[in-house]
Amino acid sequence: MNENKLAENILQSLLELEQQGELILTTNFGPRVARSILNSVLTDLLTDFGAKDEPMECTMPYLLEQTVQEVMQRFGVPNQRAREITGRYYNSLTRDRTVEQIAERYWHETPGGMAKRSYYRVELGKNDEDFEYLDWRRDH
Repeated sequence: MNENKLAENILQSLLELEQQGELILTTNFGPRVARSILNSVLTDLLTDFGAKDEPMECTMPYLLEQTVQEVMQRFGVPNQRAREITGRYYNSLTRDRTVEQIAERYWHETPGGMAKRSYYRVELGKNDEDFEYLDWRRDH
């Protein structure tokens, strides 16, 4: 699934509806709005899908992509660096957890929370399991 293409299609549909007079877009951040719509739909679909048919770990590609987006937005890092941060953090988790346990953590903490953990551990080189992390997290 190419999320960027899906978000582009949503944005195009929104723009077409605006041209037809069906809605008015009052944002300068159309791509962000389209991605937000896509994320909410995918979250609902994946939650329903995962709960009924597939193991939770099948949602990891989606969760990791959302975490990359969160790292980029929250900390202003370029896409490639956000992917490195997210990937290194995920790989560190695989040393002592199953993919199912990792997926449960991502769903529980949300990609936004995991973005903070990833950045704190990888970029700042600190332990996200320490109490200091809790204080830092509050400010970010």
